[in-house]
Parts: sequence; C-alpha cells; structure tokens
Amino acid sequence: MKRSSLFAFVCIVAFPYLGYSQFGNESPIPYFRYSVTAGLGPALLYGDLDKQQIGGGVYLRGNYFLTHGLSIGLELQEGLLRGEDQTAINNVRRKTTNLYHSATLGVRFQPIKYLQDDHLRRIEYRQSFGKRTLNSVYVGAGMGALYSLQWDKRRVTGQFPSTDNNGQEIMVNGILPTHQGDNYGLSYIVSTDFGFEVPLHNLKPDLLDSYIWNLVVNGQLNFSLDDELDGYSGAYPGNESKDVFALLSLGVNLRF
Repeated sequence: MKRSSLFAFVCIVAFPYLGYSQFGNESPIPYFRYSVTAGLGPALLYGDLDKQQIGGGVYLRGNYFLTHGLSIGLELQEGLLRGEDQTAINNVRRKTTNLYHSATLGVRFQPIKYLQDDHLRRIEYRQSFGKRTLNSVYVGAGMGALYSLQWDKRRVTGQFPSTDNNGQEIMVNGILPTHQGDNYGLSYIVSTDFGFEVPLHNLKPDLLDSYIWNLVVNGQLNFSLDDELDGYSGAYPGNESKDVFALLSLGVNLRF
C-alpha cells in the first residue's frame, strides 16, 4: 500500500514536467533549417563619378540556420553598376558600366526571433500578419569577392608629372591620373544588409510538413576595400575614398 501511494505521489509530481517536456518550448534547432532566396532590384554606385545612374542586380542566396534567428549563408550576385561625370575631364566625360559578379559569405541575425523563448508552430500560426513580419526583421554582415568587367571605357593618355627613383620630378607619358584604373579585376568587399520577410502562408500546422514561402525585402550596402568598382583609381586630388554600391531588392524565400 505504501509503495502504491509513493508511486502515485511521484506520478502526480512529475506529470507537469513530463507534459512540459512534450508540449512546451520547441527545440532550439529550427524545424526548417535551410533557406533559399532569389531576388532582384535596382543598384546604385557611389564612387568617383559625379552622377549616380541606376543599374541593377540579381542574387541567389542559401542559408543554414544554426538556431532560431541565427543563420550563415552564401550569396551569389551579378549585376550592372553605372555612373557618369557631369563635365568632361581632359575632353572626355568619364563613365562606368561595370558588369560585376560577386560571392559573399555572411551571417544574418533576427534579434526578435532569437530572443523569443517559444517557437512552437501551433502558436506561431495564430500570430497576426504584422507580428510575424516584425519577428522576421534581420540584420546581416559578411565578406566576399567581386569581379569587375568594365565596358566601353575610354582612357586619355598624355604627359603628366611624376617622380623618378631618386625622388626628382619628371614628366612621363601614359594614361592620365584622372583616367587611370583597371578594365577588369578582383576586389574584396564587406557587405551589410537589413530586411524583413513577409509571410506568404498561414502557418497552419497541417500545411507545414515540408516547406514555407516568404517575400523578402532587403537593402544591402557593399563596401569595396579598393577603388576599382567604377574603374577609376588614379592618385589625384579628391580620389581618397573607396567605392560603395547599394542594392535594394525584392525576393522570394523558400524555407524547408
């Protein structure tokens, strides 16, 4: 009788904890660990040229979620960067048309989703559309490489002052400093982005067996570690800053 009473007491005390372990917070491992996103949008180059012209870019990104709200990913991107001077320099108006290809490895962090202590899908699907969108807000950063190919580049040659090995000033023939640069080559970039996901599903548990869809709005800034994105990197007054380009994109995301 005493053993039966003890067993019953243990069951009564342990039942809430057993129930919690079965029906409580979801595992820190996300149900959908993989994400693929494709998108496109306008791009703007901020370099040595006076006038920014609208270009464009497309990207494909794959992410792996380490935990809720934290993922690592690889992004492949290609696009067109454009710009032009407002006035001619040495009788030639400088311009750039850069067909670029890049690959970036980065991290994305969703602070609200990361700090939540409950990610049960049967609870999430009851949340409002606005709250699910707010929970998806993310920031990201990464590093990568970008290959530039400059189209229709005119470089003016002539005489300009330089120095010899002894430090004496001399006149040399070649491409003028304001037109110097590479027509193609590899640059390294630091990438930052900010965005959010708009759910394209209702998150009902009976529809979540395999995948979910989202619309992704993303703003990205890419900082070049050199000055070659616009194709002009000569040493002349006013050319002290590195090139930067921005991409504002709209994409579709598949989580599975």
